[in-house]
Amino acid sequence: MNSSEMPLHDLTITHQLFQLIVEMSEDEKRSLLKLLKGGALKNKRRRQHFRKLVHMPVRYTNRAGLSSGVIRDISMGGAFILTRRGFSLGQNPSVSFFPATFEKTVWITGDVVRVTPQGIGVSFRSINEIQKAAVISIASTQ
Repeated sequence: MNSSEMPLHDLTITHQLFQLIVEMSEDEKRSLLKLLKGGALKNKRRRQHFRKLVHMPVRYTNRAGLSSGVIRDISMGGAFILTRRGFSLGQNPSVSFFPATFEKTVWITGDVVRVTPQGIGVSFRSINEIQKAAVISIASTQ
């Protein structure tokens, strides 16, 4: 499998990138940094926010009431929740999780934007500073 076919969470891709950067001259590193800071890859990304793979318990509300599942990945824009509960596009679940660095549970309201046999993709509605800090905490500690 070549690198364009590897899953993006595959560590060999990151390793290959680091290896290439380490082997670059200082001028090449500066040029690469300038390109990346200038947004050379911005239009190539599929999502607005980078997702972090995690495995974290989550509770959420749906038509059946309060249920639980597992967050598979999370970003500032949303999360994918592994669940067997029935959802449909456009539903508005409230999602709660308890980051290790927080003293209490954080709730975020979202919209179901993806439904698969494994779970649901939830796009967070506008999030406040506390909710934002909770997402950053999860993404940086897992």
